[in-house]
Amino acid sequence: MTSTVDLTSILDVLLSHDVQFVLVGALAAVAQGAPLTTHDVDIVHARTPANIESLMAALGTLNAHHRGRPANSRLPPSREALATEGHSLFSTDLGPLDCLGAIEDGLTYDELVPHSLRLDFAGRPLLVLSLEVIVRNKRRSPHNKDKLALAVLEETLRQTKS
Repeated sequence: MTSTVDLTSILDVLLSHDVQFVLVGALAAVAQGAPLTTHDVDIVHARTPANIESLMAALGTLNAHHRGRPANSRLPPSREALATEGHSLFSTDLGPLDCLGAIEDGLTYDELVPHSLRLDFAGRPLLVLSLEVIVRNKRRSPHNKDKLALAVLEETLRQTKS
């Protein structure tokens, strides 16, 4: 991975390959006005065979490989792993990308779409998980980083409701 992180370009590559996904995590909150900093893109992708092929093509363009492995033993993405509810955590030439088969409570792409906003991203629709669902999930999270972000997320949600 280069030292430059370009999260919006990761989204652009995914959309240009017609990958069906919902943006989740901190970047989804940022897209809705939350003043947070994030260093990765988190998506929940549709796990249909056609969409996994589109995602594999996008991952190839991004030069993706699994994070946390020695440089001399890079592990490329696999269709089999992307077809599960598990998490595939990648390094790419543009920054970290986490491809999730499901999030909390086993919620999949199809279950998240009705709870997502359709935002314009460079003239293309981008599905973003609603701030309400993000806050609900963070409230139940056992992770310290989620607890620390919760006050900011709740305040952003309160302000968007006013």
